[in-house]
Formats: sequence, C-alpha cells, structure tokens
Amino acid sequence: MNKNMIVLGASGFIGSSIVKHFLSYSSGTVKGFSSQECDTLSLNSIEDSLSFVKENDVIIMASAITRLKENSFESMINNIRMAENFSRFIEKNKIAHIVFLSTVDVYGLVKQDTMLNEKLLPGPNDYYAMSKLSSEYILKKMCHKRHIPLLVLRLSGIYGPGDNGKSTINKLIESAVINKKVVIYGDGEDKRDFVYIDDVCNILEMAVDHKTDGTFNVATGKSCSIKEIVEVIKQSTCGEFIVEFKENANQHDERVKDMVYDVSLLRSTFTDIKLKDISEGICQYLNTYKP
Repeated sequence: MNKNMIVLGASGFIGSSIVKHFLSYSSGTVKGFSSQECDTLSLNSIEDSLSFVKENDVIIMASAITRLKENSFESMINNIRMAENFSRFIEKNKIAHIVFLSTVDVYGLVKQDTMLNEKLLPGPNDYYAMSKLSSEYILKKMCHKRHIPLLVLRLSGIYGPGDNGKSTINKLIESAVINKKVVIYGDGEDKRDFVYIDDVCNILEMAVDHKTDGTFNVATGKSCSIKEIVEVIKQSTCGEFIVEFKENANQHDERVKDMVYDVSLLRSTFTDIKLKDISEGICQYLNTYKP
C-alpha cells in the first residue's frame, strides 16, 4: 500500500494501536496526532496540523472524549464539535478516504432478544452515544457532498495490549491475576461481544486498501456472558481466584442486558478477516500481559 495515513486521536488505546499496525504494514507515511498535537476542538488547529494533507491521503478519526473519561452534556457537545470542525476541514480539502470510529451504543436500549444489525434504527440513551450518532450524521453529510468514501465502524468492546484500565477484559484479568478476586456486578448473565484490537486493525487495513464505504458493526457474532468470560480467564491463567457477586452499583447507568449481533454484513464485506473468539483473544492477550 502506498498511501499516507493520518490518525487523529493517536494517543488513545485504539488510535495508538492503529498507528502501530500501519507503521508495520504501510509503504507510505503514517502520522498519528494526539489531542495536544492536533486539537480537534479547534478548526485552526486541524488546519495547521493537517496542512500537508493531499487528496490521495486517508484520515482515521479516532479522537473522542470517551465514556470512561466523561459522559456529560458538555462532553457530548465537545465530541460533536470535533466532528463539525473535521467536516469543515473536509469541505476545503479533498481526501481519498475517511474512517470514523463510532460505537454500537448508538442503538441504545434495544428490546431483549433483538439482534443488533446495521438496519436497526439507532436510539442512543446517553450523552456519549448521542455524540457518536450526531458525529456520524455530520460526517456522512459532508462526505456525501464532497464525494468522499466514508467508513463508519460501530465498535463493540475492544481489548488487547495497551488497553490498561480501558477495557472490561483488562479489568477482569487484572483483578484475577493481581487481586486474586473478580467482582461481578449483577448476576453475571449479561451477554457481551468483545473484539481483539488486532482484528480491528486488520479490518481497517482491508478497508483502506479497498476504500470501503458504509456503516458496519464490529463484533465477533459470538456473545458470551460475563460469567463465561471469567471462566475463560480462569482456564487461560490456570490460576485460582475468588469470584464475588455484588449488586450493580450503577443502577442509573442503563445498559442492554444482552448485546447480540448479526455480523453478516461485516463478514460478507471483509471476507478474509476471521475475528478471534473470546478464548483465543484472551490467550493471545495473556501472552503479552504484564501485571
């Protein structure tokens, strides 16, 4: 591949992993910008930082105030402002391909037994999810106007090397290995679908090669309960630890009980990508994990 890659939000877990991946893969220049180097809350900062961008370049927008950092009205407005500023930059500059990292949380509180797929009408129920859906709309509108392919990846839970304290899998493994005790809030039957970071990077690699356009949910299609995931960790570490159940402390943080995905669109588009199931992913993660 002979394309210049620009990653906004390169200091975060996912952004930094993308930069590292493309540095080992791309024959072109790969440039990552942290929020300090390119402040997407400022149009002037974006224009100054990206003044070198040419029409054959690819920009991956990973900049965001994450839910872990803040989930408030102010953070929602700032996330939307980042997308608006980026869209204004796009309006003045022809780009070959744009990727926006969104979240499956845009679907909100779907009914029990609902299979999440891209045809499902979004219904965000918190500030973070609303900011991502609004940002999707802003960028889709501008990219359509400028005839620029836009790939929107709605990510489920992502984990892997470098996710220190930033993923559920990391927190569970850290509790098991270091504290010898894993606390499960609720009954542990909630189903989730976690994706290994390398698989996200492989999807991006293929997408950039083909200038893939469209919106895709990124999940393995094999949801597991939290209890099942804890059991996988126990088997993978061959270690003994206590599992303790507690009442959910975040009663006001409404989340879907079971996140189950129809990933047929992802599979039919990225036919050469085989996403790791949770057992394989955790085993690979543990090979690099350092307490």
